[in-house]
Amino acid sequence: MRESAWGFFMPTGPMLRSLRLLCVFFLSICAWPANAQDGLPEVSWRAVRAMTAEEHACFVGTPTDASKPVVVILLSPRMVNSLLEWARMRQTAEALGYRVQSWKDPRVPEAEWRAALASPAARTTDPDALLAMPAQCDSLWRGMNHSPMSLVLLGSHLHPWPVWGVMPEEAWSEALRFRLLALRRALVRSSFQ
Repeated sequence: MRESAWGFFMPTGPMLRSLRLLCVFFLSICAWPANAQDGLPEVSWRAVRAMTAEEHACFVGTPTDASKPVVVILLSPRMVNSLLEWARMRQTAEALGYRVQSWKDPRVPEAEWRAALASPAARTTDPDALLAMPAQCDSLWRGMNHSPMSLVLLGSHLHPWPVWGVMPEEAWSEALRFRLLALRRALVRSSFQ
C-alpha cells in the first residue's frame, strides 16, 4: 500500500472497486425500506384469508366481532421475558382497540405453569387472563416452536403472518397496526369483488 503526502494510504485499483461496491451496497440498503414500504401493504393484505374450518373451530370461543380485531397469543414460561413483558404488551394491544386472548402453551406441564406464575418474573401477569388453549387448536399450533407467538384476526379473517416474541411497545404497536390495516384492506377489497 502506498502512502499519500498526508500520511494516508492511497487505494489501489482493486481496492477502489471494492470500496465502490460496498458504497453501492450500503446505499441500496439505506434506500430499501422506503421503496419496500410501497409494496409491503399489498403483499400483506393479499396474505389475509378467510379462516379455514379448522381455524374457525379453534377460534370459535374467541370473540370475533367483525368490527373489533382480536390478537391471540400463545405464551410459554420457558421464554425468559414472556411472562415479564406480556402484561405490558396486552395493555398496548387493548389500548389500540384489540380484544386480547392469552393461551397457555399446552406443551408446558401445569406444575411448571404454576411455578412460573408464582415467580417474581410473573408479578405483572394476570393468571386469570391466561387460559388453557382450546383442545381443537392443538393441530394448528403444534408446529410452532417459538413463544410467545401471536395471530391477528378480524371477523372471520386471519392474517397468517405471526408476530413472534416479546418486543418494545413501538414495534408491537406497529406490528398490530400493520396487520389490522392489511385485514381491513383485504376485507374492503373482497367486498367489491
